Formats: sequence, structure tokens, C-alpha cells
Amino acid sequence: MRRRSLLTLVAASATTSAATLAAPPVRAQTWKPTAPVRFVVPFPPGSSVDLVGRLVADGAQGALAQTVVVENRPGGGTLVATQMVRSLPADGQVVLLAANSFTINPSLHRPAPYDALADFRPLALLAEMPHVLVAHPSVADDVAGFLARARQPGAGLSFGSNGQGTSQHLGCEQLKLMAGLNAEHVPYRGVPQMLLDLVAGRVEFAYGNLSDVLPAVRDGQLRALALAAPERHRLLPEVPTTAEAGLPGALSDTWYGMVMPAGGDPAVAAAMSRAILDSLNRPDSRKRLEEMGLDVVGDGPDAFAERMRRASAAYAAVVRATDLRPG
Repeated sequence: MRRRSLLTLVAASATTSAATLAAPPVRAQTWKPTAPVRFVVPFPPGSSVDLVGRLVADGAQGALAQTVVVENRPGGGTLVATQMVRSLPADGQVVLLAANSFTINPSLHRPAPYDALADFRPLALLAEMPHVLVAHPSVADDVAGFLARARQPGAGLSFGSNGQGTSQHLGCEQLKLMAGLNAEHVPYRGVPQMLLDLVAGRVEFAYGNLSDVLPAVRDGQLRALALAAPERHRLLPEVPTTAEAGLPGALSDTWYGMVMPAGGDPAVAAAMSRAILDSLNRPDSRKRLEEMGLDVVGDGPDAFAERMRRASAAYAAVVRATDLRPG
């Protein structure tokens, strides 16, 4: 992790003949919160993003010298929590754990409910997880068979997602456009019910978080056709990437990062960013996240801002091309 020292020593000159006292060293003051810090998670307790938030919150308490409380505020496709945090002072007392939907909602809703980069200050990109293109075994055993089946005229296939406008939904919409698939979206209110119907064959394919679909893939209940990532993954080394399977450009993932309201003292944001990244890089945190199938990223504000710009542009293009509307 790159670190910048915030400590500046100023030496005062003195002579042996002078009786004046040298000025004491000037030390940069590190901001500390004055009350318990709230980590707002726009998803229910027990979700993967909630577990990420709790891991980071636990480790950040020491660096901040303050209690960190995780506050779950699901609802409105993450809009409830996001708009609440945006309305609060940029004083470091409240931060938001953001996922892909944070960069999807501004283009999905009209008028845009917020501007992801103008209304918020990025603090850290925590972790990411590729999506796996999975299908019910009755559909196909590989990508070639899947494409042949999904391009047939007639009723077409159905694909599930954990909700209208989620990254899994938009990933499938992008795949549908680029590969010419004949498929219809079936949104669910979360991952568990979608997976139950996918395993039962009531929907036929989906993009799923690697950690969510891995047990069903290993049990043979689902076929892992391709990994929507630049490289193969350590947990599914036998599954080709979408590019290897003949679908270059089909990338879809889940990422988690932390933001706070825009404005305020830059020193506050810098201290919060350091505390978050230090917590993330604890060996126990990294091990737990990797066991969940997440890849720890640990990018600071500038790199996270660039990731958000790319994601916003990519999702906006899919929303325009498919004329998507909120569910």
C-alpha cells in the first residue's frame, strides 16, 4: 500500500551564544472523529456487501480512535441510503458503502437522483468479484451450446437477476446485445430466490456473483459457462473467460467501495481513507474476503474515482441501448 508521511519536522536554528529557545517541531494534526462513525450499508444484514462493511468497520475503529457502527438502510435499489448520506455534512461522521448500483442509478432514473462523482467523494475501492455466466444443465454444457440455444427464434430463454438495474441485470443485457441473444429478463428481489428458480429450471441462465453460484456449480446443479473477467479465477480455474469463449468485451462484475458526501476538509477524507485501507489490508480481513471469493483491491481515492467514471459510462451506454427503466 502506498503511504505518504503526514509528519513534517521543522528544525529551529540555534547558536551556542544565544539564549533563545528553539521553536518546538510543528506536527501535522491527524483528524479524528468526535463521535461514533456510521458506516451506512444500503443492503440488508447478512449480504456479502454487509459482511464487507462489518469487516472494514471493525478494523477501522483503532485507526479512528472511535467506535464505528454499521447501519443497514436497504430500499429503493440503494437510493434510500445513498440520498440520505448525500444530505449529511461532509464531516467524516457518516460514510456510505457503495456497490455497482451506485454508478447505475444516475442513468437508470429520470431525473438523475444524484451525481456519483459530483455529490460524493470517493475514499477507497475495497474489493471486487467477477460474475459467472451460469445456466441450468438442461440449457447447455458450454458457451457454444448456450449461444446456439439462446439465438434460436421463438419464445427464447429467460434470464434471472437479483433486481432491475443491478450489475447482474445490466451484464446480461450487455451480453444479450453483443451476442444477439433471444432472451427475456426475470427480476427477483434478491439473490436467494433467483438461485432457487435457476437451479429448478424456472429461469434458464444468469450472471451470478462467483461466491453465490460456486456451491451450485460444484454440486452440478448449475453449469458454469464462462467467467466475465479478463483472467480465469483461482476458485474456478477450469472455467474459461468470456473472451476465451468467443465473447470479447463481455465483462461484468461486482465491486464494493466507500464514499462520503462531497466537500468538507480534505484532511478528513484523507484520514478516513487511510483508516479504511489500513483495515482492509489486515491479514485477517484479506483472508476472510478471499474466502468469500472476493479479490481485495485496496485502491485509494484517485483510482476509485477513475473506476467510477468508467463504470458510469459503461452502464449508461447499456441503459440507453436497451431503454431500461427502474423496476
